[in-house]
Amino acid sequence: MGYFTYYLMSFALAYAVQNPAAAALALVFWLCRGFLPDPVVLFRALGRAHKLNGQLQLNPSNLVACRDLARVYLDLKRPRKAIALLEKARERMAESRRHPQGSRDDAEILYLLGLARAQAGELEGALDALVAAVTIAPDIGRGDPYMIAANVLVRLGRWEEAEDALDRYIDQNQSSIAVYVRLARVRKKRKDEAGAKEAIANAKTTWNVLPSFKRRHEWNWYLAALFAFLWL
Repeated sequence: MGYFTYYLMSFALAYAVQNPAAAALALVFWLCRGFLPDPVVLFRALGRAHKLNGQLQLNPSNLVACRDLARVYLDLKRPRKAIALLEKARERMAESRRHPQGSRDDAEILYLLGLARAQAGELEGALDALVAAVTIAPDIGRGDPYMIAANVLVRLGRWEEAEDALDRYIDQNQSSIAVYVRLARVRKKRKDEAGAKEAIANAKTTWNVLPSFKRRHEWNWYLAALFAFLWL
């Protein structure tokens, strides 16, 4: 059900008590969906967080539990708690022969740290961690570090670097409509009208070959591509 749980519950309440204020609440949920955790994810994550916290109390050196708990905090949109965990994990790695700095485990921790810092608004720190992650393991996260870095660079107004990051993401993942729409917007900022139109054309072409399960997650970006003529 995901976010629709919020909306369905609010509309059901409006129908039951004939109170339009409940419908207005659904609109609030919609507007705040970027700040609210998915309700299904929320209940699952809270249970998993409790379990992982228990494991860490028994063994504070459990780096797997530390990493997994950081992921849970990111799902719950609590990036600063994730940052604290991941920084402690890096300190333990520096002391461990099993998970040394510079290993793939370290790259994964750095990738998550970059994501957490980006969510927390620590933009330069996010870039440092993401660059370090892909330097160790260029394929970590199937290109996601480049997408996160591109979003950070857009927020910083560094358009040329953002375009480079998006191109690197496409090198590893060509089945995303979102990346082509974002690339078009960045190229538009760089006054590259032809490049922006090419990116939108690639978005539409990619949509035609996507399987149905991928389309369910990308339909909003496809709509953005269809209406790109309004700003191109």
